[in-house]
Amino acid sequence: MADNKIVNAEPNFGGTDGTNKYLYDQLWKLCAGSLFDLPIIGEQVYYFPQGHIEELVASENDNLCQLKPIFDISSKIQCNVINIKLKVETNTDEVYAKLCCYHEVEISVPCENNKQNINYFTKMLTASDTSTHGGFSILKKHATECLPILDMSQLTPSQEIVAKDLHDHVWKFKHTFRGTPQRHVFSAGWNEFAREKSLSVGDSFVFLRGENGESRVGIRKASPQQRNISSSVISKESMHHGLTATASIAIETNCMFGVFYKPKSSKFIVNCKKFIDSVNKNFNIGSRFSMKFEGRDFNEIAYSGTIVKVEDFSINWKDSEWRRLQVQWDEAATIPRPNKVSPWEIKPLIPSSNILKTDFLTNKRQREINEFGPAMSTTNYNCQMGQSAKTNLTTNASGSFRLFGVDLTASPKERDVLEPLDSYQKTKITEIFEEEKLDQIQTETSLTEFQRKEISFTTSSTKVHMESDVRTVDLTAFDGYNHMIVELEKLFNIKGKLHNQWKLTFKDNEGDMVLVRGDQWPEFCNIVKEIFICSKHDAIK
Repeated sequence: MADNKIVNAEPNFGGTDGTNKYLYDQLWKLCAGSLFDLPIIGEQVYYFPQGHIEELVASENDNLCQLKPIFDISSKIQCNVINIKLKVETNTDEVYAKLCCYHEVEISVPCENNKQNINYFTKMLTASDTSTHGGFSILKKHATECLPILDMSQLTPSQEIVAKDLHDHVWKFKHTFRGTPQRHVFSAGWNEFAREKSLSVGDSFVFLRGENGESRVGIRKASPQQRNISSSVISKESMHHGLTATASIAIETNCMFGVFYKPKSSKFIVNCKKFIDSVNKNFNIGSRFSMKFEGRDFNEIAYSGTIVKVEDFSINWKDSEWRRLQVQWDEAATIPRPNKVSPWEIKPLIPSSNILKTDFLTNKRQREINEFGPAMSTTNYNCQMGQSAKTNLTTNASGSFRLFGVDLTASPKERDVLEPLDSYQKTKITEIFEEEKLDQIQTETSLTEFQRKEISFTTSSTKVHMESDVRTVDLTAFDGYNHMIVELEKLFNIKGKLHNQWKLTFKDNEGDMVLVRGDQWPEFCNIVKEIFICSKHDAIK
């Protein structure tokens, strides 16, 4: 194929018309996660065969990644993405993409005219969500934004929600507003969905609704799916050589080649501009960096570290940028992290002095600036003000120049008696300088410490209701749920009965009433407003 030949690219999705394609696309991306960098049709990318091999063998430490290729193939191949098929595993609901690439060919990209506004929510499943009794509990905010409006004039407001998954299978859920306290719930239909999808605590449920009223549902599994890959060295070598042969032949003959790309795989397909930018950052030994990962509830977590060595990942792939940076992490983590990374996976770490201040100090500082002018360190302040005074004296020697009411042209002896600073102004100026010192100390404080202080600030006094009895507790004094339950049983004289005869519910920061289900303790402390001890009969309504 000639280099100047134009290929017409057309995306492939799972729907039958434009609207279905778009909703399928959006649901697929939500199930893939925000850290999955999926290319777009027409994008110029670099394809790294080493990373593709690593994905096949499911282990970055496998010696297969370092085998010498039997074909003369570059460590990175520049190509264009001409086709994308978004797919989902039949048995596991794990999403993946099939990319079709051409080596250096111009792409004609079609316009997408079926975009529409969508509303969606994701929720990590709790024990009550996966039990066979309680149904699926939905936050009031999510129900209001994403579900059709309920008719609240009904004795028990309810409606049927019809939604398709990525397999185009139709699911029906009964959405009700019930219980004491009242809450939004998917009742009938939810247990069947959870059973068919083999959902467990920690998995996530994704709900999406388009502006045309069509609903879609998907899931994200908490733990990676185990792949049945043969442990035979011969089998793995065959995969290695087959992959490199496919890419080599495609380049020589100007043919298209396909790549299966999974959200949790290594980033072996990289945007050309992103690759060049990362290489130009010149990461060296001693460079500090940060890298994003998916944590609990699929939230993004950034870990920092230091580069300790720069070398080829394999002697058989000379001058390859693939995982050439050996790193040392600053702290331990509960999720797996590689000890060798690629430049495009990380970002230079911003010095701690540039970390943003807490909202409280920032807002307070802004008030001080409005009243007294910008605060600065004592050294910079004196230098800048002195330079300003010197400039003014040079340009207008006959004038009277004052700093905080003091005439700078007067002799030092006279300055002490001329219009001294107001005592209030002296105090506030001193506070500004002291807070600058405090900022420097706080930037060195760990995030865990900030979170602890935030919890202490927001939950130091929490009301607990049991029938007509109301008490106040300090949640920061408890180590967790078990400690809280023991103290509440003592406080209300119901020792040993809280689990058997009573249930704990709470009002969150959105005003919703929710059962205490064992969320992370810091998260619970941050959202709880009031706690209610209800009879077991009332709590399960």
